[in-house]
Amino acid sequence: MSDHCPKTSPGTAGPDMAAARAALSDAAPQGLRALMRAAAAYLADSPSPSVRDDAPRLTAELFVARALNLPRQDLLLRLALHPAALVPDDTLAQVASMLARRAAGEPTAHILGEREFYGRDFLVTPATLIPRPETELLVETALSLAPRGARFADCGTGTGCIAVTLCAERDDLCGMACDISPDALAVAARNIVTHLGGALEPDGAPPDQSTPDAARRAAFILCQPVLADFTRPLFRHGSLDLLVSNPPYVSEAEHEGLTREVRDREPRSALVPCVGQGMDDAAAAQGRVDGPGHARILVAEAGRALRPGGLFLMEFGCAQGQAVADLFLPYSRLWTQVDIRRDLAGLDRYVVARREPSA
Repeated sequence: MSDHCPKTSPGTAGPDMAAARAALSDAAPQGLRALMRAAAAYLADSPSPSVRDDAPRLTAELFVARALNLPRQDLLLRLALHPAALVPDDTLAQVASMLARRAAGEPTAHILGEREFYGRDFLVTPATLIPRPETELLVETALSLAPRGARFADCGTGTGCIAVTLCAERDDLCGMACDISPDALAVAARNIVTHLGGALEPDGAPPDQSTPDAARRAAFILCQPVLADFTRPLFRHGSLDLLVSNPPYVSEAEHEGLTREVRDREPRSALVPCVGQGMDDAAAAQGRVDGPGHARILVAEAGRALRPGGLFLMEFGCAQGQAVADLFLPYSRLWTQVDIRRDLAGLDRYVVARREPSA
């Protein structure tokens, strides 16, 4: 477990809490393994597809690990070595509370206050989009293609998971994590410090509790959080080697069709391209109708902000591949490569574009 996540709150009592406690009560005297199985079964039997189909065993492991204040790997080891270990009543109550909140539709990431992304735990709040595994493909591609010493910008950073991972995986990269939401940027800043502020300080001493400002400065040198509206020009002409983004790309109609867990619990502005002073009323309306409203702006901005030979990577909706490819046509002289890449399910998911070396 990462040490930056908030402690899980007990939630509120109610029918879900009583049902969760009842589901665990018979199993608890049999020990840890029985409790784990009961917790997973409770989620797997949920009438809500978004709960029962969302890896109930893994979710149960995460909840029990949190209640026991253990990393998940240590919980699995304890299960193997001490399957009949008794579970304290306060642990049982915490697990039941988390199960009840999950059954009520609260995302697991909000209950735990974090989500794993590319091997790291990132702070998550209702102010940010919850990181998805599909975005790891975009990051993996950026890491493999970015030139040494590249300077990048991550537009619409949310939790900062893309920007932080780029810097954490390659110490030659540095950049900016930009978001229009102050609340989201505050989350990104905490994640930047958590994951990038632990290197040695300039005097060679490891940072500790007495040097939080030094840790922040060290982290922000690598990855600077920037409160900014990327629908307006942000970057100097030719100032970036890499521009990455997972922008809002869900249309209004698609948003209405999302599960309640996503539609009602994650910020609409992170899903639907409806915010930004660089969008006039017509552009905002079109973006809400078809989804790629922010993508149009980012394609134009990438052509202006990237150096010759620079890279642009952007995630989009799985039905938007051709529409995104078409956005590059008015700027075709600027681009030597525009590739639509697929995710592990074989669906169009992100674009990789390279600026002409001499354009």
